[in-house]
Amino acid sequence: MWLDYSLQWNASDFGNIQVIRLPADKLWKPDIILYNNADSQYNNAILSTNIIVTADGNVTWLSSAIFRSACSINVEYFPFDEQRCVMKFASWTYDGFQVNLVIQTEEGDLSNYVTNGEWDMIDMIVERNVVFYSCCEAPYPDITYHIILRRRPLFYVFNLILPCVLITGIALMSFYMPSDSGEKVTLGITTLLSMTVFLMVIGESMPPTSEKLPLIGLYYGVTISLVSFATGLSVVTLNIHHRGMRGREVPGLVKRLVFSYLARLMCIRLDAPDPMGGQGHRFPPSATEVKGDITDRLLDDAKCENGGVAARGGCVHGSCPNALDTFERHFLRVLDKVNLTIEKNEVRLVEQDRRDAIKLEWQQVALVVDRSSRALQTSLPFLLWVFVIATISTTFGIMYMSPHTKLFTV
Repeated sequence: MWLDYSLQWNASDFGNIQVIRLPADKLWKPDIILYNNADSQYNNAILSTNIIVTADGNVTWLSSAIFRSACSINVEYFPFDEQRCVMKFASWTYDGFQVNLVIQTEEGDLSNYVTNGEWDMIDMIVERNVVFYSCCEAPYPDITYHIILRRRPLFYVFNLILPCVLITGIALMSFYMPSDSGEKVTLGITTLLSMTVFLMVIGESMPPTSEKLPLIGLYYGVTISLVSFATGLSVVTLNIHHRGMRGREVPGLVKRLVFSYLARLMCIRLDAPDPMGGQGHRFPPSATEVKGDITDRLLDDAKCENGGVAARGGCVHGSCPNALDTFERHFLRVLDKVNLTIEKNEVRLVEQDRRDAIKLEWQQVALVVDRSSRALQTSLPFLLWVFVIATISTTFGIMYMSPHTKLFTV
């Protein structure tokens, strides 16, 4: 709206006509433009409606337009962000002495505002600024609109934040899996892949900027780091658990550190292998003793042809035949082979018990390391719920780091 003295007339001289409407291209219009315009087709965005002219020279142009302006986006608290955009209107060629810009009210008119499903209009402030340049003495006024918008986070909460919370809860379930389970690593890798997909979706939902790290990106980054750390520790635990298969003994320093200090610190009661108990093998008497006992029994029970009873060193009431000597020599050769087999079995069982003991020691080391890794992430192994509560508290704490706390704006 502006005042044009050249368009004044006496209404009584023209049939008491007070208002006329003329095409916009037939009248002079001030070259008021949007300074921070971001639309290459700016002229096509303005609808050329008729201009209302009154008899006293007041000109009103009620035009409809869609403006696209450059606005600095702050994604620090996305999706709980609040954006402040500025739209500066001023004349491009006229100074303040030729075209003076004034404001009617200090607040924008929101009576015809149409609500948006993604943004809420919080406020619109109007201010008049006057700029003086070094080249000219004339002032250059402008009208600046400060538009404050707040994003509605409900869509992002249900599609980005809640899935991350659920995935984190699933990742926490890996703490209850045994240390020798390979599915522990599979669960961690699957969780990382799903979080990476969601992180890519977040990157596509925000304008690319390197000024500030988004709040939701920080949340995903911390969660991915925790899951990656837990997965890496699971790989280390599995490697330690199966290291005993190679028959290599646990180093003395590691054994002393784990069994004497860490196990007590983690409140773990370890089972020591018992070679003569339920976990070991109880070996038979030695082969020499078995050979002597069987030979003595044979000589005592052998019968001579004269009916005498054989004894060690000779026969009673007669002499033993040569057949008995041949049988004894043959039997002793067979017995030597049996004794050799028994000795080999003894050696094999001793070696098997040694390997089982080494394997058990490595498994116990893996158990202590796994429990210690839980302690690194949960402060103490028996306080897993503390970590769960801390995770939930951190989640809502990061959410409410936003300047506003209206989480579910509808």
